[in-house]
Amino acid sequence: MKVDYSKAAKKWLENSSKVQLDGLALQGMRIDRVEIGLIRCDFVIPDHLSDENGNWHVGAMSVLIDDMAAGAVFSYCGCNLATVDFTMSFYSSAKVNEEVEIEANVVGEKGNLVSVVIDIKKKGSKEKVVVGKQWMRVIPFKSLQAGKSKL
Repeated sequence: MKVDYSKAAKKWLENSSKVQLDGLALQGMRIDRVEIGLIRCDFVIPDHLSDENGNWHVGAMSVLIDDMAAGAVFSYCGCNLATVDFTMSFYSSAKVNEEVEIEANVVGEKGNLVSVVIDIKKKGSKEKVVVGKQWMRVIPFKSLQAGKSKL
């Protein structure tokens, strides 16, 4: 049976919205559901995340997708993480002040690698905006005793 790290993952994601780069991309995100390997959120795209055409800036999307993936994987394994492969497929644009639904779901595991898919859709129409796919390397927390001297 897997240990449930979903509460810790939710807290980590909430705290990430207060950090510099992550905070800009996650500001205003509402976490709807967190389970082992799954996070769902709603997000209204703020003005400061727009490109020159008033669309959601792809750089801001990538930060949000990476954080959502990390949160989902953390809820699954409770480990330190490193993104090793990250792809985004774009289907439509989303404008400033549009509301989107975001779902990050762990879909596979191979050794110390975990695969997660992040699906972003427009709230009302359910039109797909972007799908992110990531492989993350899990790095177990080291014991506090590991680095202590015997002297």
